[in-house]
Amino acid sequence: MDSLLAQLIGRSQAAKSWGILRLTLLGSFGLFVVAILGLYQLLKPIDKRRSPTGRKWRLPPGPRGWPVIGDLFLYAKGEEGAREIARYGEMTTTHLGSKLWVVLNSNRLATEIYARKGAVTNGRPHYPIVSDLISQAKRSVLLPAAEWSERRRVMHQLLSGTAMTRYMGYQDEESIALLNHYLDQPALWYRHNYRYANSVIHRITFGERPDEKDDKIRDVTQAQFQFLMNAPPLNFWDCFPGLSRLPIFLQFWRKRYEEIGRFTYNAYHAYWNPIKEKVQAGQAPPSFAKDVILGEGKFSGSDTDKMFLAMQITEAGSDTTRLAINIFILAAVTHRDKFLKARAELDAICGSNAQRLPSFGDEDLAPYLHACIKEIFRWRRIFIWTPEHELTQDLEFEGYFFPKGTNFVINHTNIATNPDLVESPEKFMPERWLDGNEQDILNGIWQFGAGRRVCVGYKLAQKSLFINLARLIYCFDFKAREPFDDKNINHFTLGEPFPVVPTVRSPAFAELIRQAAVRRKDD
Repeated sequence: MDSLLAQLIGRSQAAKSWGILRLTLLGSFGLFVVAILGLYQLLKPIDKRRSPTGRKWRLPPGPRGWPVIGDLFLYAKGEEGAREIARYGEMTTTHLGSKLWVVLNSNRLATEIYARKGAVTNGRPHYPIVSDLISQAKRSVLLPAAEWSERRRVMHQLLSGTAMTRYMGYQDEESIALLNHYLDQPALWYRHNYRYANSVIHRITFGERPDEKDDKIRDVTQAQFQFLMNAPPLNFWDCFPGLSRLPIFLQFWRKRYEEIGRFTYNAYHAYWNPIKEKVQAGQAPPSFAKDVILGEGKFSGSDTDKMFLAMQITEAGSDTTRLAINIFILAAVTHRDKFLKARAELDAICGSNAQRLPSFGDEDLAPYLHACIKEIFRWRRIFIWTPEHELTQDLEFEGYFFPKGTNFVINHTNIATNPDLVESPEKFMPERWLDGNEQDILNGIWQFGAGRRVCVGYKLAQKSLFINLARLIYCFDFKAREPFDDKNINHFTLGEPFPVVPTVRSPAFAELIRQAAVRRKDD
C-alpha cells in the first residue's frame, strides 16, 4: 500500500514538474514569437504597412531586393549600384534596410520633388547613429524641420546679403596667400588648398585667421571624415532606425559610435572653447560667433548647440572648397585643352603677360570659367548621395501615392553620367554648361542640395572657387609627376590625392604674385 502511494505521489510530482516545464516552454516560445513579431514591425518599411486611410500605396518600379536588408547590396556597389538603380526608370523604389528610398534619376524629378513639392518634402528621417550618437543630435543638416529652422535662419544671416561683400575681401587676401604658398612650396599644393579653405571660413566665423601651427583643426577634420563615412547609405545601423527602440543593453553596436561621438565633441570643444573664452573676455574681434551665436537673444540654443553650429559651419565651409579645387587640378592634368581654353579667356581679360591678377570684378567676363566650376561637380562628384528629403505627409504625384515617411534621394551618378542624358559623360567638358546659366551653380547641379534644404553657403563656395581657379589658371601650369589612375582617387585624404607638380607660368607671373603679397601686407 505504501509502495503504491509512493508511486502515485511520484507520478503526481513528475506530472506537475512536466506541467511547469511545458508552461515555461510555451511561455518562452510565446515571448520569442512576440519578440520576433515586434522586431518584424520595427524592421518593416512603411510601404509594407497598411495605409491609415485604407488606400493602397502606389510606388514606382524598382528591384525586388532581399528580405529584411532590401537593396543594401545594391547601394554597397557605389556608383555602379546607382547606375543599376536608374535602369528602372525616371524614378525607382528601393529599400535601404527598413527605409523606403525613392530615387530621383533625372533633373526634372529632382526639381519637381525637392523644389516644387518642397513644402512637404522638407523633412529628415531619424538617424540614430550618425545624428543621435555621432553628432549628439546637433548637426543641423540632419535635423527635422522644426529643429533645423532656427539654425538655418542664423546661418543664412551669416552667409548672405551685405555680409558677402566683406567676405570677398577675406577670399581675395587668402587667395593671394594661396598663390604665394604654391610659389614657395609647390609640392604641398594640396595642403595649400586646405589652408585657404579653412582660413577663409575661420575668418568668417570667428573674425580672425586661424593659427596654422594649431593641430586641433586636424581632429576637427577627422571628426568630419568620420561623420561623412557614416552617413547613409554607408552606415548599416542607420538603415534600420527602428532598432534604436530596443533596450540599450541589446544594442551591441552602440559603443563604437558613442566613442566617435565623444571624439567629435572633444575635438569641437578643444577648438571652440578658447575662442569662446576670448569672446567672453572681450578680447575677440567682431564676428559671427561673437555677435550671433554668443550674442544675447540671437540664437536660443544651448552652449553645445552653439558650439556645433559654429563648428559645422567651419568644417562644411572648408572641405567642399578644398575638394573642388583638387578636382579642378585633376582636370587640368587630364584635360589640358580645357585648361588652356580657360586660360585664354583669362588672358583676354587680364593680359597674357602677367599684367594683373584676375579679380571678382571679372566674374561677368568669364563664362567659361564658371562653366568649369559647374563641370567640376558633374565630372567628379564629391558626394554619390546627399541626405534624403523625408515626406512629411502622404503625397499623390504623377499617378503614384507615396506614404508619409518616404525618403526621396537624388541619383547624382545617373544625372551626371547617363549617356542618354549627358554627352560624353567621362570627359571634362565645360562647354556643356554654356547656356546662359553659367553663374547659376544650382542650375543642373545638385551637390549643394536643393529646395529649402539647399546649402546656405553655396554662394560663398562659388566665389571661393572663382577667385582661386582664375588665379591658379592664370599663373600656374600643372602636370603629372608620374602616371596614375585618375578614375580611382581618394579625394577625402588630407595627403596628396594624386601626383601633380605645379609650376609658375613664367618669372613675370612669379613677380606679379610677389607684388600682390607685398600690397596685401601693406594694407
